[in-house]
Amino acid sequence: MRGVSPSRIAVCVPCYREAPRVAGLARALRALDPAPGAILVLDDGSPDRTGTLLRETGFEVLSHEENRGLGAGRNTLWRRAEQLGMEAVAFLDADVVPPTNYLSRVSSQLSGSAVAGVGGRNLDDQPVSRSDLWRGRFWPQALGSISLSDAPLLIGACATYRIAALREVGGFNPDFRTHGEDVELGRRLRLMGQRLLYDPEIVVHHRREDRPLELVRSCYLHCHEGMRATLSAPIETFEPIGLALGMGRKLVRAPAASLLKRRDPAEAAIGIAACGAGLLGYAVAWSRG
Repeated sequence: MRGVSPSRIAVCVPCYREAPRVAGLARALRALDPAPGAILVLDDGSPDRTGTLLRETGFEVLSHEENRGLGAGRNTLWRRAEQLGMEAVAFLDADVVPPTNYLSRVSSQLSGSAVAGVGGRNLDDQPVSRSDLWRGRFWPQALGSISLSDAPLLIGACATYRIAALREVGGFNPDFRTHGEDVELGRRLRLMGQRLLYDPEIVVHHRREDRPLELVRSCYLHCHEGMRATLSAPIETFEPIGLALGMGRKLVRAPAASLLKRRDPAEAAIGIAACGAGLLGYAVAWSRG
């Protein structure tokens, strides 16, 4: 497969209750250089002013009358991009800021035989709260610092896929409404012989402020839906055990690092609650099969 020109890439952003972030999102998307072939944004049934503000940006706005979730939202976006004749869709979350040259790096990497998609890291490099700081240290949205030519998934906040690959597997699973749609899709693509490329030099910047309870809830959902995705598209027999053991280790190591390295009991408490919620999410999803 050849590379994809930025002019054949649609940047797609699903939005739900993102009114406070729309202005910053619009600035970041307008600054992309080279520019994409299309910018598509989706108001996924938001009860706030998200839809109104998105329409003021001048971008093409797609809408769901009611909230249908991330999986369905991403499907609406990539199918519209296909109608416009695009070859690839670059998904971004509404709470990230890409560098201006984002599409240059993406398009140069989206080449080679059976490369279905390429993605990178979503960095928490400007934390506002203690919860944000903890998330950046212990719950990174990244697959490490080394490139992977056969990555298990792409981080949903900054993932670009060939439309042909999405069409081949039927797109995203709409049952994954808040988390895990990227995990589940990645597993199905790999089972069909497609490759995903992870490039740590592809970076977006996370601009989200979480309170402790919001962080704990997010960690629970992240792990619950991640386990559901793992079980729905199994690749190796002992993967669920590995996930649970990994979270168990983090439950010990994260609070220990907060106490021993930084002497910060408040951060340690956040770590216990967040990792405990993640472990519970894995257990609940695993028990339900």
